[in-house]
Amino acid sequence: MRMLIIDDEEDICDLIAEVGEMRGLDVKAINNPENVLATLAGFKPDFIMLDLMMPNTDGVELLRLLAAHAKEAKICLISGSDTRVLNSARRLGSAHGLNVVAALEKPLNISILGGLFDQIVAGGKDAASQGLAQAIAGGQFTLHYQPVIEMATRRVKGAEALARWSHPHRGTLLPDAFLEQVVNDGLMQALMDVVVQTSVTQAAKWQAAGENLILSMNVTASTLLDLSLPDRIAELCKQHGISSEKLILEVTETEAMQDVTRTMDVLLRMRIRNIGVSIDDFGTGHSSLRELQRMPFSEMKIDKSFVTEMVTNKDCAAIVNSIIDLAHNLGLKAVAEGVEDIRIWRMLADKGCDYAQGFYMGKPMPANEFDMWLKNWRAKPAD
Repeated sequence: MRMLIIDDEEDICDLIAEVGEMRGLDVKAINNPENVLATLAGFKPDFIMLDLMMPNTDGVELLRLLAAHAKEAKICLISGSDTRVLNSARRLGSAHGLNVVAALEKPLNISILGGLFDQIVAGGKDAASQGLAQAIAGGQFTLHYQPVIEMATRRVKGAEALARWSHPHRGTLLPDAFLEQVVNDGLMQALMDVVVQTSVTQAAKWQAAGENLILSMNVTASTLLDLSLPDRIAELCKQHGISSEKLILEVTETEAMQDVTRTMDVLLRMRIRNIGVSIDDFGTGHSSLRELQRMPFSEMKIDKSFVTEMVTNKDCAAIVNSIIDLAHNLGLKAVAEGVEDIRIWRMLADKGCDYAQGFYMGKPMPANEFDMWLKNWRAKPAD
């Protein structure tokens, strides 16, 4: 994979290049932003490290240029500016249609930088050549389950089902490493069938064990175009003897708004069949309140980018509080993602958030580990 570094500080370029080359990346660095266009034409990078503060130009201008000439590349923004500027630039890049995968503050943390490059390399190596269709058909895709907790009672509401690829050579891969290729290869429906089938089967197992747990599943924009999905899910629930109320479909705010009429068709038919519908990553998309009010959602998930920073960032705390109030005023349940520690938990509890999900309570885990975690959680005293 090819990485382009755009930064006027030579020592920063050398540091990034060294960490990248240790991971097998083909690296090119430029210090003059005037050379960006010519470099893009000849080098064609898969990944770009972009400094926001450059002489005679700035990152905002370069984001526009990259949107026109390097839209397929993954972007990492770096800057010595404050976090708010960095986050705003990240959102602007996404608004331009760029795939902004990270935003790092200077001075750079080598450990974090290396971890980012590991993810980039993992996502680009083998997905196309390993036969995704065969992997899906061969049962290499499984689900991990992350607990969702009712904050007022600490009762386990259920879990979110998250797809994992048990790669025969590279171990367990997260969606960042394969999801884009799944979509590009037209295999999203095949993968969704695996997710739905596995989720319904697991919900039935929990029901047979006396557990009253609700499972959430993520759907993509292409899945929402499948008008038969509500009937197929309802039929699977009937075959396994479980109520469709034990399932929730999560759709991101951005994807829900791509085709409002078609999305509303599918989601409304889900709700008629008593399948819950959640708007995921709320606060990161571009929905209007009018469109939001029209959609038949039953819950609203607050994006973790706001939740994880709400203790130290007053703006993020204000946004989280506003989303909780908005959800409740619309008659929806509020679910906070990214609850990483007790401080975040307590702040959310004080604000009346309904449900929480995050590493503070439990990481995504296979079904057998989830069952053990469930016993331990119930035996654990409240903090």
